[in-house]
Amino acid sequence: MNPLPTSAGPAADADVASGQRRAGAAQGIALMAILAMPTLALAALVPSLPQLFQQFSSVPNFQLLVPMIITVPSLCVALFSGVMGAIADRWGRRKLLLVALFAFALLGLAPLMFDSLLLIVASRVVVGLAEAAILTVGNALMGDYFEGEERTKWLGYQNMFAPFIGSAILLSGGFLAGVHWRYPFLLYLSGFAVLLVVWLVCWEPGRPAQTAGRQVATAPFPWRVSLLVCGVTVLFSLVFFVQAVQHGRIFGDMGVASPERISVLATVASLGTVLGGYLFKRFSKLTVQQWMMAILALYGTSYIGIALAPSLTSGLPLDVLGQVGGGLVVPVLVTWALQHYGFEHRGRGMGLWGGAFFLGQFLSPPLLTLIGSAGLSFLGSVAVMGTACLVVSIVMALTHKKENES
Repeated sequence: MNPLPTSAGPAADADVASGQRRAGAAQGIALMAILAMPTLALAALVPSLPQLFQQFSSVPNFQLLVPMIITVPSLCVALFSGVMGAIADRWGRRKLLLVALFAFALLGLAPLMFDSLLLIVASRVVVGLAEAAILTVGNALMGDYFEGEERTKWLGYQNMFAPFIGSAILLSGGFLAGVHWRYPFLLYLSGFAVLLVVWLVCWEPGRPAQTAGRQVATAPFPWRVSLLVCGVTVLFSLVFFVQAVQHGRIFGDMGVASPERISVLATVASLGTVLGGYLFKRFSKLTVQQWMMAILALYGTSYIGIALAPSLTSGLPLDVLGQVGGGLVVPVLVTWALQHYGFEHRGRGMGLWGGAFFLGQFLSPPLLTLIGSAGLSFLGSVAVMGTACLVVSIVMALTHKKENES
């Protein structure tokens, strides 16, 4: 039996029969905390945006630079997740994660000391690079630590609790922003707590060939498969970010004028995401293809219904349907992506997946604008995307049925 990796954290136990460590609840909870960090980078600062505009109103180009405090980290995730994944595969997942969490927390706190808007934006670039590494390694470790139904269970838990975590961060950020524009950055202290948890319970996963006491030639990176994975991921993320980015505008066009009421309605609708995460965990026997058909059908029904709904009373339940689809998107796509990468390429593969997913965040609003250039309203453009989803779902269902009959 080979010895356990020397870089392992002190709290993990060994599986005597195989020489491999057996992941459990501690590791599952740690991964949920790790994958909540990108939410922190966005949600913590959204309520403070008006104060940031006011604080830096005398700075040249402040209207461009201030929003970058929030958007730059996501852009870095889209651009550099693949690079971070390649580093993780070569250098080690745990080592990169520890460094990234330290940089994320430290540079996240930096605006508490900076008075220069340019320095704050520069610190956010480092936060974004760290976020790219955190997201990539977190998803890779989900594949390293768990398999089959256990992986499905923890991905389901992650998406069930994500809305509550996001709401807690959003409310905390709003409260702190009401005291001082700098104070929402204090939430980055939680990054040090996650760093400690990772140090205690996470270990560097060993390569299967090394664990078995033999060496095998490393297969070339599956670029063709990655092109498929990333392409499909971008398409799904384009649909996902219609609600994730423009939920306020959806409710605004449905006749809700008050920002406070919009935030309450968005929180209520987000309970659909919890239901989506539960359904994924509950019906773990369904195939990825079946889940994709269901997601597209939910989005199609939701987006068409929202555009045609005569009132908020009928529109809100239809909006919730889309949120159920949103609760399924991430666990289904992560499960599908992990199926295509072996251990030696899992970091880079999931990095490319993360980059593709966040690319959709930037492409989704311009796509709706492009659709609307044909003379459609915003909700009319949403309905066009919903129609496309419904058509693709029906085609997939017919193809799936034909394959089963042959």
